[in-house]
Amino acid sequence: MISVVQSLRMSKISAACIIIGDEVLNGKIIDTNSRFFAKYCFNLGIKLKEIITIGDDEDQIVETVSKLSKKYHFIITTGGIGSTHDDITYAAISKSFGLPCVLNEELKKRMQEKQNPESRLDKQALKDYYKMATLPSGSNVKNYYVSDDLWVPICSINQQVFIFPGIPQLFEKMLTFFTPILKDLFHLTTDRNEYVRYFVKTKLTESQISHRLKLYQEQSEKISPEIKIGSYPHYGMGFNTISILGEKKHDNFLRSIVDRAIIELEGEKISSELEDSYSNNRILN
Repeated sequence: MISVVQSLRMSKISAACIIIGDEVLNGKIIDTNSRFFAKYCFNLGIKLKEIITIGDDEDQIVETVSKLSKKYHFIITTGGIGSTHDDITYAAISKSFGLPCVLNEELKKRMQEKQNPESRLDKQALKDYYKMATLPSGSNVKNYYVSDDLWVPICSINQQVFIFPGIPQLFEKMLTFFTPILKDLFHLTTDRNEYVRYFVKTKLTESQISHRLKLYQEQSEKISPEIKIGSYPHYGMGFNTISILGEKKHDNFLRSIVDRAIIELEGEKISSELEDSYSNNRILN
């Protein structure tokens, strides 16, 4: 298990994202949480190493959480914390760490104050409702209430695994509000962790630019293993984009690669917003 103290000695905080839900695997809903989290990590200089999607299966959740907690500093889960029979995330993650999963009185009180469930639910529905307040419990568990208008907390174990709801609007809001706490936990500072990325658009094919990109990558690795050179084909659009990514402290070198790509690969620099529109088949005015 990787502790927070150990993580502060690392040059980069490593992260993983676990998407939990049969409805994602069977195609009923589209996962947007992992993409939001990936951008979130990039903006904070956190190195996202894995995104895993699994079903509402206790053994699979236990196995996945146990495996990732041995490898990464910052792990989030989204999904599976509702009131129905297949919402088993709290119980399964409790099992991963050998913790009891019990009714949390503080959360129950917040739910009562904001929802007044006793006034509208029968006995069985009330029992199911409070399933959402049945959380991992122990000295290594901490619940973060990041917004006064929400009763649901971010449940944390070992300040390493953080349990989020799966509803995208709620997930995005809570993760955004959690940022100051996260920065404090991992001593994240902008000047130490920030990544920068540049894009160059070229009409040359990937085969035509492949050798040159390999040279750029080999030269970049002598500066930093964090520098990554990539290419993205845009099928049917008649061009490719080249990505030059690295830490802000190497910005001058990254810009030199951009300048070379413009000259040597007949390219032009484009904004990240424009590249995003190409990648997602959207057109910016």
